[in-house]
Amino acid sequence: MTKQFEKATERTKQFLVCISGSKSNQKVIQTAAKLAENQATDLVGIYISQTLTELDDQQLTQNFNLAASLGIKVTTLYGTARARLIAEYAKEKGITKIILGSNHQSIWFRLGKNDLLKQLNQLVPEADQIVVFNRNQSTISSNKQHRLKIAEIVKQNFNWKQLLQTVGILIVTTGLGLFLKFLGFDALDVVLIYILGVMFTAMVTHQRSYALLYSLLIPFVYDFFFTVPLGSFRSNPNNIFTFLILLIVAVLSSSWTTKIQTQAELDARRAHRTEILLQTNRLLQQCEEVMEILQVTGRQLNQLLNCNLFIFRSATETAPLKFGGNIAADFLQIQQLKEQKALKWAFENHARAGWGTKIEAHSDFIYLPLKNQRQTIAVIAIAVKRRSFNDMLAFNLAISICEESEQVIQRNLNLQRQTKIEAQVKQEKLRSDLLRGISHDLRTPLTAIYGNADVLLQAEYSLTSDQRQELYRSINHDAAWLIDLVENLLAMTKVDSGELQAKKSPELLADIFEAALSHSVSKTAERKIQTNLVDPSLLVATDGQLIVQVLVNLLNNAVKYTPPTAKICLNAIQLNQQFAKITVYNNGPHLENRQLKQIFTLFYSQSNAYSGRKGLGIGLALCQAIITICGGEIGAENIQPQGVKFWFTLPLWREKNE
Repeated sequence: MTKQFEKATERTKQFLVCISGSKSNQKVIQTAAKLAENQATDLVGIYISQTLTELDDQQLTQNFNLAASLGIKVTTLYGTARARLIAEYAKEKGITKIILGSNHQSIWFRLGKNDLLKQLNQLVPEADQIVVFNRNQSTISSNKQHRLKIAEIVKQNFNWKQLLQTVGILIVTTGLGLFLKFLGFDALDVVLIYILGVMFTAMVTHQRSYALLYSLLIPFVYDFFFTVPLGSFRSNPNNIFTFLILLIVAVLSSSWTTKIQTQAELDARRAHRTEILLQTNRLLQQCEEVMEILQVTGRQLNQLLNCNLFIFRSATETAPLKFGGNIAADFLQIQQLKEQKALKWAFENHARAGWGTKIEAHSDFIYLPLKNQRQTIAVIAIAVKRRSFNDMLAFNLAISICEESEQVIQRNLNLQRQTKIEAQVKQEKLRSDLLRGISHDLRTPLTAIYGNADVLLQAEYSLTSDQRQELYRSINHDAAWLIDLVENLLAMTKVDSGELQAKKSPELLADIFEAALSHSVSKTAERKIQTNLVDPSLLVATDGQLIVQVLVNLLNNAVKYTPPTAKICLNAIQLNQQFAKITVYNNGPHLENRQLKQIFTLFYSQSNAYSGRKGLGIGLALCQAIITICGGEIGAENIQPQGVKFWFTLPLWREKNE
């Protein structure tokens, strides 16, 4: 046993059944399904197509439908080397048994099938070949069966337009031959004209039968118009060999031309499908939402199958996603009772329904479910019969696209679940950090307030006036700090919940400055804060109460993180026709580059060498959130030679804002 076969059989044990266009092949398919079921193995099908027109055979379509209803996934391969194609596929899949069908009374089996078996035994000696003999139970004679088969083939392939094209080409080439004969050209040149006509016929009609018809007519036309006696079919018997050679050359030329053209069409179709598959994979990888995945899947399936289709996200949906052209008739048809039953069954059972299955087999749609591990997310309804859908290779590719869509949907759901878990973990960490920070920072001022108040209660009359004033200032300072902290916390919770909204109205910056200075902590009274407002009548469109809170936070930071001798400036100018710029400047120490980048991040705080108390890192994050919802920007930068400047912009008030 080859290593490739051993490696494949380690993965799974599979049977392979060969699909054909004969009626007896249905017995082969059913027998193979029972055999695979009895031995608890997987069963796959293979069909070897030599032309594109074979897929239009009604009996072949019925065999494909039977295989699909039994859960057999059929792969279509193109080529003439049937044994080699089957062998290579069997090696790749690790097939353990190959099931072939035949009628043991037919000459084809006695000659061709035995040869196929020999080739398979040589190419795949590891696999067992099983021949299922199917005696035709019908009373129709063998000759009548052949006649019926020929009549069916003629009916499927006959086309008046192509027949007229063939006759027209024959007339044109004969006319050219007569013209060349009139000009004195050799008879060989006339033969070349007819051979050229064979190739042209094969190119125009796209079917081998018309090229063969043209080839069969050439000897008679050539005998009638170009051999002596002219106008009769009584030429010299010595010309029979010439006619035979002409017929053989014409037949071979038509056969080669048709094969080349068919192969070109197959290559073009294969290239088109490959491009669709690659594009589908690329587009699906870019999707982030389930709706985007469904949109991409629908568009790609529409291009691949050239069929109208609908994507339902529930069994009762009345407005599905629609893909295709002239879709109104199909949309009315899918609302019929039998179609709704098939759609509901596909949702409830997470399996294929409709055309080609046992569930509403006479449906004009096939229903493909897109499912994840728990449920059916959507069902794709493809209008197959109205388009004479018989290309099972395209159908298998469509199933592959659906499977890839399912994987992408599952991956995105897993990613969303993981992101949600990470967000919850991060939220829990932030909550624990916040609680830890609050408990630490609240304990210090509350302990100080409690201690100072206790001293006042126990020894109020033994303290001097200056000592009592110092205790009062300490209690006032700690209480103001607590109020500032609580206000920031409450405002930040509104930001996180989306409840913080800016009620914009015309506000004088002078009034905002005055309110901010009056609400700052008591230590600002010990500092000289310079205010510079170039235009006292400068109006901004903002929420004055929120901006006061921003300025209070910035001023308090300037007081806490600078030495007592540092200068603090509060300035405002009209930046341009749209914005005003407010600046809080201090000439204290510079901030590090790392601090400048992270200073507006929630819960980021730096050590404080002047106030002896480290903040929670809420104030500046809150300032950024407020300025953002007010329609401005905020930033911080170092000033040379020393000092730090915090700035933010606010939109100016204009009459159009009213």
